[in-house]
Amino acid sequence: MKVDLLPGVFARRDPETAPAPVVFDIPRSGSEYPRHFRSIASLTDLQKSVSSFVEELYSGVTGSGATWLYAAFPNAFIDPNRHELDIDPESLDGPWPVPLKPSPKTSTGIGLIPMVCAGTRPIYDGKLAVADVEARLAGYYWPYHNELARLIAGFRERFGVAYHLSCHSMSEFIAGNGPDAGTRRSDFDLGDRNGTTCGRALVDVVAETLTGFGYKVTVNAHYVGAEAVRKHGDPKNGVHSLQIEMNRGLYMNEATRVRSGRFPEIQQHLAALSERLAAFARAGA
Repeated sequence: MKVDLLPGVFARRDPETAPAPVVFDIPRSGSEYPRHFRSIASLTDLQKSVSSFVEELYSGVTGSGATWLYAAFPNAFIDPNRHELDIDPESLDGPWPVPLKPSPKTSTGIGLIPMVCAGTRPIYDGKLAVADVEARLAGYYWPYHNELARLIAGFRERFGVAYHLSCHSMSEFIAGNGPDAGTRRSDFDLGDRNGTTCGRALVDVVAETLTGFGYKVTVNAHYVGAEAVRKHGDPKNGVHSLQIEMNRGLYMNEATRVRSGRFPEIQQHLAALSERLAAFARAGA
């Protein structure tokens, strides 16, 4: 198995068998904090924002011919699943070169550069230098997205189609003070931004495969899909991007951050999902 690295930025594992036009993108599980990163938050609180162990859970996908791509840097440093202009201008020490586009997520402190972790804990004790944020984009965010775009373009050129699965995990229970607070989330929630980032056939094959293993699967229920699928999905031109959110309660204790006894079983199920997707992709190529 070929492994390519851009240290501290991404790791890529190429297919171990005949390639299929499928890439599993793991953008929010990194834990390699840059040496120059400074925060007033504890590591424990910072790690609560991470989709822990997702890169390990999907480690078997290359055996089916899929490609595995992992962002090594933490999303608490810069979040690959946010738009590059999703920045709060009030968080910066000066003007940004172009107009910013802060989203509702930014108003709660979890935009491109998260300002809080563990719900409400501040990450910084002051404003961010514009040059620092620009360096994070140039050195981490764009190299990762450019590599993902390169892989997708290569699949399109060779096979005529590309299937992109953006892999995440979600907390077991819904937080907050709303009417659903405390409710357990589904086992897997699939997000296609309400039918705009992939064809329905991809949603169906993923849902049917996971349901067949006994999981409760929902679509666009908890998360409709964020920047990774929005930026790369283009179903009219053969690029199908689907976000997969997995309930952390399936495979870990969220309080202790310890893997559960089901971890190997879920790894096997996700490797089997990759086999199904590889066959699906080859049939559609």
